[in-house]
Order: sequence, then structure tokens, then C-alpha cells
Amino acid sequence: MNLRLHVFFSQFLWLVSVLKGKSLQGIPGYGRNLLIKTIPAVEDYQSNVYEVFMEPYLYGPQPIPGIQAIVHLQDDEESGVEGDLIFTQLVPNGPVSIQGNITGLSPGLHGLHVHQTGDIDDNCKKIGPHFIAYYGRHGGPRDAVRHVGDLSNIKAEEGATLDVKIVDHLISLTGPRSIVGRAIAISKSEDDYGRSSTEDSALTGTSGPAIACGIIGYLN
Repeated sequence: MNLRLHVFFSQFLWLVSVLKGKSLQGIPGYGRNLLIKTIPAVEDYQSNVYEVFMEPYLYGPQPIPGIQAIVHLQDDEESGVEGDLIFTQLVPNGPVSIQGNITGLSPGLHGLHVHQTGDIDDNCKKIGPHFIAYYGRHGGPRDAVRHVGDLSNIKAEEGATLDVKIVDHLISLTGPRSIVGRAIAISKSEDDYGRSSTEDSALTGTSGPAIACGIIGYLN
């Protein structure tokens, strides 16, 4: 009986040390918390969605905390639109901030979307549909149901450089909702967030063709 008790406590202490990442520090997987994000159910559309994963090593101490990605936007068919955007995610499954500058946009609202593929050849015509992941209907950034790639509208002023500052809670730089390796594009027109009763609105927000696009890649 005493031997069994000794073995039990030995195993218990080993398990505690593993969970705290002390005795097995440096071995991948130990000493890291599991992160769980839940996406609520939408009646007659989807059940609850749960994502569980472990913090990747890329989130460790660096000159700039978190993970960063970058995209250089190049114009489509000489639209004259270009710019650079930086994506920052401080914690796994946390919000992603998008900051940067864009020039050459005509005044007014333009849709900003992440697209399915990173093929920006042929004047942004091969980037595919909006990045859907597990959402099948177009929407706005605050809608309960939307494509993962549906970010928002950006508003340009006449002759001014557009300073972009967006925070999105659905896109990610890792995991199944990762936008890294995909393309981001600026559309010619305003995104109606799927509010119009047309097929095009339900797919693209009637935002028109891309006038600038680029491939998102890791910065650090």
C-alpha cells in the first residue's frame, strides 16, 4: 500500500512539474497553456464553433511583442493605388490590428478584403473569392455572420494619404483563420456589407473589382 502511495505521489509531482514547464522546460508542448476561443451559434445557420490550440513559439519575447505580418499593395491595371499595411497580433487568438498608409485612392469608400489565394498575377484577377473559412455569407466587420476576409470599408479623401487603423477580432496570423500567404485587396467601390438583396451583394458586398492587391507574409 505504501509503495502504491509513493508511486502515486511521484507521478502526481511529475505531472505538476510538467504543467508548470519546469522539469521539461524547452521541450515543445510543455509549460504552455491551451487557448480556447468560442464563436456563438447562429440560429438556423451554424452551431457553436470552438478553436483550441497552444501558443506558438513565435509569440515569445522579441523586440516587438507578438506576431507581425506585412503586405505591399500594388496597383491593378495602373490604378495608381499603392501602400503598405502591417498586421500585429499580440496574443494567440487575440485581435489583429492593421495599420499603414495607402495612396492614389479616389475619394470615397472602398472595400478592404482578404482573398482566398495569394496569386496576384494578371492584375489581381487570380486572388479568388473572399477568404471564407467556415462562414458562407458576406457581411460587415461587426456582423455575427461574415466571411473571415470581410474587413471593412476604408475612406479616402481627395489628394490625401489614407492612414489605415483597423482592429479585427476574427482574422488571425496563425491557425485555421490565418491570413498569412493569402492576398488582401482594395475594391473599386463601397462594400454594402451584404445588405442589398442581390446575389453579388451576398458574395462581395457589390464592391466591384480589385484596384490594388498584395500577398500577406510574416514580418518576424
